Amino acid sequence: MESSPGSWARPRRILVVANETCAAQGVVDEVRYRAGERGEVLVVAPALARTRLEHWLTSDLERRQAEAGTRLESSIAAFAGAGLNARGHLGDADPLQALDDALRIFEPDEVVISTHPHHRSSWLERNVVRRARERYDLPITHVVVDLEHERTTPDADVRHRAMTGGARRVRLFHASDYDEAMAIQSSGFRDRPSPGSPSGVWLTDRPPVTEDAGDAWVVFAVDVPEDVVSAYERGAEGEARRYLLPAELLNRHGPPVAEGDWSE
Repeated sequence: MESSPGSWARPRRILVVANETCAAQGVVDEVRYRAGERGEVLVVAPALARTRLEHWLTSDLERRQAEAGTRLESSIAAFAGAGLNARGHLGDADPLQALDDALRIFEPDEVVISTHPHHRSSWLERNVVRRARERYDLPITHVVVDLEHERTTPDADVRHRAMTGGARRVRLFHASDYDEAMAIQSSGFRDRPSPGSPSGVWLTDRPPVTEDAGDAWVVFAVDVPEDVVSAYERGAEGEARRYLLPAELLNRHGPPVAEGDWSE
């Protein structure tokens, strides 16, 4: 009996580089979306010192490796719970060197780099995401994770996500300038007046093209159940469908994932 055309295809492979955020739900959701069924994941956790001063004043490599190993165990368990085949790798303290080393032992289809928000991320201060994109000819997605937000998510929101977890979801995109992006990351989406339409947030089902927009832009992505989205469709623009959703609804399905580079 002949096998089906897709039965022999290699699973999609995702390389994740993250420190304290490697087991965050936002990272797991993003990787699950990109990897699809049977996806393979390699999580690289650099063995970092907690501060720059500590990095220079101590050679306690074993302790840093132990802490990174604990983060890896939590991350692998989180990915396994999402149905992904994941393994971990302790990386160099320099995240770019850790990424370079990982690419020698793992051939990913794309890379996901996860950081804290801009105001508390040392990786963004060092332009790690931008430098990785310049160095490697691979799709590199930057995921911003606010761990405090994840820890304080109300039980009602958790139940809501559990109830909609089995529903087919649509990924929608919203482009923001830097100032608006910081506000969204801090307090969520806000309704904006729209001429001739109710106020809300404009989104599309395809990532907007921002390279020629002149200023720096951040693209946010939010997964919303398909049966919810259909009521808010507002026509098409080229090949992309346009939607006008209430901010309150979007925030229930957040936090949004930042697709752009916040390191500028």
